[in-house]
Amino acid sequence: MFNDSVFQFVTSATKTSLHRLNTIHNKIIKTISWSSFRCHVTPVYSQLNLLKLEDIHQLEIAKLMRNFHSNRMPNTFDRLFTAVNCVHETRSSTSGQYFCHPVCSQYGKRSIKFKGPRIWQQIDSSLKKLPAIISKKRYKNLIVESYKNHE
Repeated sequence: MFNDSVFQFVTSATKTSLHRLNTIHNKIIKTISWSSFRCHVTPVYSQLNLLKLEDIHQLEIAKLMRNFHSNRMPNTFDRLFTAVNCVHETRSSTSGQYFCHPVCSQYGKRSIKFKGPRIWQQIDSSLKKLPAIISKKRYKNLIVESYKNHE
């Protein structure tokens, strides 16, 4: 329940409110780990094997896209995303990809209809073929590994 309400807030939140929430989240992580409040938070996330708030958001959207791609969503979501092969008649390797609808506003850029296909395109195709629970763990591990590269 907490995860769902945070996800709904983060999806519709503005940059200012997200920044405030991210600051609070970072302070909580530093407090939990007994880290100095002046230290960089990325190594702390790496040590604790935790995701940053924006990465939790990205993971949740990736899970939603995976459920959509695997036809495990209610019928009301059937028209939420459009497959690329339904928009363009090409023989390129676009199977399993979704069309990114053009948007003109910041509100549109925060929408699931815009973010979902973009995040789905960034995921390695080998992860998309794995069972859901395994791919979630590997996807999380890839994100945490990227924190180690930034230390």
